[in-house]
Amino acid sequence: MSIPTFTFGKIPVQFWEFLMIIFIMIIISVAGSYRVRKNVKFDPSWRYFLPGMWFKVGGGIFFGLIYTLYYNGGDTTSYYECALAFVNLFYHSPLNFFEALFGGGTSEIKSLFTQETGSPLGYMFFDEKTRTVFKLCIPFVFLGAKSYFVSTVLLALATYGGLWRLYRMFVSYFPHMYKNLAYAVLFMPSVIFWGSGILKDSFTLAATCYFIVATNALINRHQRKWLHWFTVLVAGAVIISIKPYILIILLPGTFVWFFYDRIKLIKNAYFRYIMVPFIYVIILGGSYAMLVVLGDSLGKFAPERALQTAVVIQNDLKQDYYDGASFDIGTLEATPLSIASKFPFAVSAGLYRPFLWESRNAVMLLSGLENLFILFFTLAVLFRMKFKQLRELIKQYPVILYSFVFAILFAFMIGVTTSNFGALVRFKIPLIPLYMASIMIMHGHLKGVKIRNERRRFKIMR
Repeated sequence: MSIPTFTFGKIPVQFWEFLMIIFIMIIISVAGSYRVRKNVKFDPSWRYFLPGMWFKVGGGIFFGLIYTLYYNGGDTTSYYECALAFVNLFYHSPLNFFEALFGGGTSEIKSLFTQETGSPLGYMFFDEKTRTVFKLCIPFVFLGAKSYFVSTVLLALATYGGLWRLYRMFVSYFPHMYKNLAYAVLFMPSVIFWGSGILKDSFTLAATCYFIVATNALINRHQRKWLHWFTVLVAGAVIISIKPYILIILLPGTFVWFFYDRIKLIKNAYFRYIMVPFIYVIILGGSYAMLVVLGDSLGKFAPERALQTAVVIQNDLKQDYYDGASFDIGTLEATPLSIASKFPFAVSAGLYRPFLWESRNAVMLLSGLENLFILFFTLAVLFRMKFKQLRELIKQYPVILYSFVFAILFAFMIGVTTSNFGALVRFKIPLIPLYMASIMIMHGHLKGVKIRNERRRFKIMR
């Protein structure tokens, strides 16, 4: 039975697909249960391994249903359609398949596809970044027997590893906060919804998580350094090939993390404070040098073009065709001072918008509710956290500083370079686990301080 290639939202679903999804989940759950039973005796955080996995798979299926039934298609079905054409080409002519897989986006390569195999959509095939995404989808469509929803489940399972390892990284620092950290990293609705389907955000989210976890391992001098360096290089290559602006934020944050971790080891306080300004100069200079080296790969986000990109996008969002779904942070000019002046507006947009009253559909409403929770939870924690407490917490755990630096800079980046709420809610998902984990850690620290103070008062009363 031939499976049509040009679906564009009208995905045919057959009964065997449901059976295959159930079979996959049973196999994965049985294997996962064995691993959980083996580890949960020594580490209670493992009890969230299976719930987090099921939640992510459910998010991928829900995402697919929304886009196939409510929106009647979109980027997700287009990526699937392009990957499906490649899978059909493999069965029709393996030699042509490998030539197309490793070839570029040329008309000669596209001519290898026939009416029988179907042809990738031109606007995706000739764009290097979208071509990378649907090529990454090919193994999942192949293993998923050309089924959209089975492929989605496999992709959700594969990319779950990134979030799980990020969660385990935070738990390694704060094992007593494993429950709250699970909510922050594994169960944030927008992260699961936008980061589990056949979409570029699923790959970039997983790659970002792997990059951060491997960086943490290198900074803390874990064993198997070659493996962690390999992970950093592969994750970085995936990010550059799809969303290079993420690497723009990862690099300075990584340098801050690395040097701060070394600075805190200096016992002489005077020398330590003397070194800090020089270290930050090195960080800024090193980050800029790395971005210049990667200039061609970064495209419109390269240092010499980034300011103009921000201005063009912000001018575009003021146009009428966004029908009120855009946000305005003010007039921008292509100068560092003008961009910097919009920092608070851009950061607040990246972290907390769309607000609940700015939601115009069901998906935006869910995002608005989540943003409302994040905003109130942040205010509740920051109003109780004293600056001295925060400084001591960051001094002891540089990973918190890294998470905040990444989240704030990432929010600023997307705040000045994103044109509408629909794109904003997708683009911001890499920052949410790190930001929420930091806030949860601060909340847990305050709770621990309260408990210790109550114990002291109790001892005095006795």
